[in-house]
Amino acid sequence: MGNSEFKQSAGLSRRSFLMGLAVTGTAAVGAGLVGCSPSSTGASGAEEAPAGSAASPAASASNVGADANGNTVYYSMRRDWLGEAPSISDDEITETHEADVVIVGAGYAGSQCFRMACEKGLTCIVIDAQQKDGFETYGGQLGHFNSTWQEEVLGVPKDTFDPVDFIDSYQLQSAGRAHPDLIKQFAHRNGEMVDWMMELQPDLSAVTGVNSLNSSGTYDYKKGYFWTYPAVINLGSGAFETSGAFCTASVDKGIEASPDSQAFYGYSAKVLVKDGEAVTGVIAQNDADETYGKFTARKGVVLATGDFSSNSEMYSALCTEVQESNPYTELVGSGRDGYGIRMGMWAGGVMELGPRAAMGGCTSALPMGTFGAASGLWINKYGKRYCNEAFGVPFVAGVQSARQPIDSNIIQVWDNGHWREFVQNQALGHFNLSDISDAKMDELAATLQSAVDAGSAGVNESLFAADTLEELAGYLGFEGEAADNFVEAVQTYDSYAAAGKDEDYAKPADMMFRISEPPYYAEKLQRNANIVLVTLAGLFIDGDGRCLDQNFEPIEGLYATGNASGGRFPLQYTAPMNGISIGFATVFGALLGEHLAEQA
Repeated sequence: MGNSEFKQSAGLSRRSFLMGLAVTGTAAVGAGLVGCSPSSTGASGAEEAPAGSAASPAASASNVGADANGNTVYYSMRRDWLGEAPSISDDEITETHEADVVIVGAGYAGSQCFRMACEKGLTCIVIDAQQKDGFETYGGQLGHFNSTWQEEVLGVPKDTFDPVDFIDSYQLQSAGRAHPDLIKQFAHRNGEMVDWMMELQPDLSAVTGVNSLNSSGTYDYKKGYFWTYPAVINLGSGAFETSGAFCTASVDKGIEASPDSQAFYGYSAKVLVKDGEAVTGVIAQNDADETYGKFTARKGVVLATGDFSSNSEMYSALCTEVQESNPYTELVGSGRDGYGIRMGMWAGGVMELGPRAAMGGCTSALPMGTFGAASGLWINKYGKRYCNEAFGVPFVAGVQSARQPIDSNIIQVWDNGHWREFVQNQALGHFNLSDISDAKMDELAATLQSAVDAGSAGVNESLFAADTLEELAGYLGFEGEAADNFVEAVQTYDSYAAAGKDEDYAKPADMMFRISEPPYYAEKLQRNANIVLVTLAGLFIDGDGRCLDQNFEPIEGLYATGNASGGRFPLQYTAPMNGISIGFATVFGALLGEHLAEQA
């Protein structure tokens, strides 16, 4: 879908657009492509609604503050990327269906919401633009803690981690901005939910993981102020060749429990339906014959439609810190087009409050190299250390890396005497090494020896080794004052590590390792602030997954989960474990299905 399709229609003022909001009666409001499609191919073929028509977005005047010119006070309704709802008339509807809950999107969050709601006694409908065969998802690693899999396969007892420690650590990483109820729910129930998900696996031992720990069994899961977690499941393992197959099997399991429930693959959501202030359903197009079906929900509609990273206009407007960290870059990720989020906004929802996060961008400016994004000694182009490298292990520290000169190098430094201890005691989160086994260290030793052998040429002109810090500075290209700064920075850091106290940036002693025994190693790495995977901001929701309006009040009948929802990564991407984004999506999807079943 081209960006031009996100523009408002020519000749339509915002005032006339707002006038259409006051239309009473049942109104269709714009919906988007199902969030689990592999590409942004779900643009609606329907014409956009003229102002004042019955198909204009419906919202109460009490929920939309407007200035003298008719512009809403809330930023989101002033953006060109928001566009307007398509118009689909009643006589275009060729099929109708009704259920307790209608879920838009059958990916990680939507599939688990569907299965749980079905197993709790509800009749559900899930629609997705993809076909069931070959169903695709992004990623595939499910991060969690305290599951049976963690205990039986990984060998880490289920009671190893205190949920309260997760809450405290995660909110510290998020500056207290993550939704407290969401984080509480995940902390206390994620292991239970993963056990429930793994009921689909006939042989739990066949389900593979991501992390490999050292054989000594002495790994400390608390790194400075922050906790890190080893339990990360490959969803495309065991009984499933792909993580997409896990999602479709979850839907099948739901239908098995609730035979009247249905899955409509190959249907693209186009329009949400409102009756007064309440969302009551969705209109979707059968992509095979381009006919429309109306899906009515007795309890609620769930948006599980994914992110907006492939919509550059929306991305740059909403994720301002990411864009400002990359002023010469057009932001384009590998995720969805945000049409489902726009659907929720047309129905009266709003985006979560900023800053808005992405998996990458302003917080991924990390020195990614031989040891991943290890929290060692980081040096900038001037030969100076610039932050507490372990804060946020290491994602929050990456914010400071993004503030280093654009297109400059960030240098990671270590020595021969302490590098194994350094590497094997890093956090297990995203971008760090997932394999810290002794066997992996032996592999890395060979890589380091190649740097010694390469001398001033280095390995790939990036990894260098030298017997003195002065020589190493020269290999890295430092000259004059910058070379002096480099030597001083390493020596100062080593003295702090020896003393167990970082006088400059308060890096915890357990995350500092000496750099005192030659040969000394350094890796010249790029400030990679423009690496972007998916966006992690979404619709403003409460702790029950209900979408909130401009007055921060719940919209009756409208819910969001997964990357279509907010409250999970409110400051930046933070990863106390690999796969936390999918962990959040699956767990919150399941808990939302449970919540819907509990409603009268």
